[in-house]
Amino acid sequence: MKTIVSLLITIAVIAFSLNTFAQQIIATSGGYFEGENISMSWTLGEPVIETFAGDDIILTQGFQQTYNFYLSQVLNIPAGWSGISSYVDPVKKEIEDIFGVQETNLIILASMSGFYYPAVGVNTIVDWDYQTGYTIKAANDFNVTLTGTRIDPPMVNLAAGWNLLPVLTSCGATTAEVFGGMSTVQIVKEVAGPNVYWPLFGIGTLETLQAGKAYFVLMTADDSVTYPSCSKSTPLANQTQKPLNLTPWNDLNYTSTSHSIAFPSQVLLRSDIQQGDYIGAFTPSGLCAGRTQITDVSSNVAVVAFSTDGTTGEVEGFMPGELLQFRVFRTGTNEEMQMELEFDPSMPNMGIFENHGLSAARGVSLNPSSFSETYKIISTVYPNPSHGHFSLNMSTWPADLQIVLVDTRGQTLDSFVPGEIPDGSAYQFEMEQLPKGIYILKIIYKNTIDNKKIIIH
Repeated sequence: MKTIVSLLITIAVIAFSLNTFAQQIIATSGGYFEGENISMSWTLGEPVIETFAGDDIILTQGFQQTYNFYLSQVLNIPAGWSGISSYVDPVKKEIEDIFGVQETNLIILASMSGFYYPAVGVNTIVDWDYQTGYTIKAANDFNVTLTGTRIDPPMVNLAAGWNLLPVLTSCGATTAEVFGGMSTVQIVKEVAGPNVYWPLFGIGTLETLQAGKAYFVLMTADDSVTYPSCSKSTPLANQTQKPLNLTPWNDLNYTSTSHSIAFPSQVLLRSDIQQGDYIGAFTPSGLCAGRTQITDVSSNVAVVAFSTDGTTGEVEGFMPGELLQFRVFRTGTNEEMQMELEFDPSMPNMGIFENHGLSAARGVSLNPSSFSETYKIISTVYPNPSHGHFSLNMSTWPADLQIVLVDTRGQTLDSFVPGEIPDGSAYQFEMEQLPKGIYILKIIYKNTIDNKKIIIH
């Protein structure tokens, strides 16, 4: 009997204690919540005694299982080329899992050391790494959600040479906050964009580093950067808009790699350049592959000239080793002029296009345009891609036409002189011995060069 009474008293004390602490059950069947800065999940029957809510996290005290607090980041990926990165360390890191449902939209994803190319079944990246950014090309706009943990501290180690910089905070930062006072940074530039941060020339058209984006950074030595902390009052940077084309030139193809050319203000002031003029960079075949507008002749400016796209069968920009040519368009008089440049020998490339090249003008002069009519020849390559057997069809076959096959580094692999061929017919190529990759047919005629990109599977 005493045992039964003692047991009843013990139960009463426990019940009184439970009422005193006012336990609650979060849910009877579990659930999930996602906010701007945090997501949380719970399972069946977890009693909570006390809850504390802070700026970025919620803590509970009680006899519940351990909570896993994960952040979710949505990457908005536009059609075409762009740069992406994450401010979370994702739980699921496998690249093929992250982008698997988007294989029809994703064309290629690349880091500085590897790439994922679903169409050809190649993946040398394997796992997502938040310590680097990525270049990406999409066939259509799409979104990817990454769920993981906050990166703390938001620090990136940068090696001497070119890097793909990730943005490790949800609010981003200004380039001045991240790189101000650093002597080891030479240039920061957008992926597939016209803006740069170039301290040597005081050019700062790239003002903000946006969350979810990635940027190319050239370092003179190993160093690191740490992003400033976010606060509730920190505004999110607006997405960069590509400038409108108000010139008679073709629209730009914003590809993943580019060459930056600086025009110091003292050079502009010594020339006939006027406010409102456009400076365009042109390939030897006459394609505009970069441009900028002069809004103030007393300020330094940069023209970003884009390379050809490595994933198509066409030539949309510069090839390595090609000479950069420039023109000026004056909006007030609707006048186009050729620009002759003297290049600064202290810069590494001096007007010869290279992927991630750097050049600067030391002197410029303007000449009225006297563009001769381009010798019109329509040419196509088919099939492209191929296994090495393809044809070049030309509307006209000049007797002195020459064809040179080069690789993407500009190295000559073979040359051909077709000779007398009927107009409108095709010249056959048997290149099955070549390794899989991208090659260029340089069709040379009438002092012009027409580049055709060839993809061999």
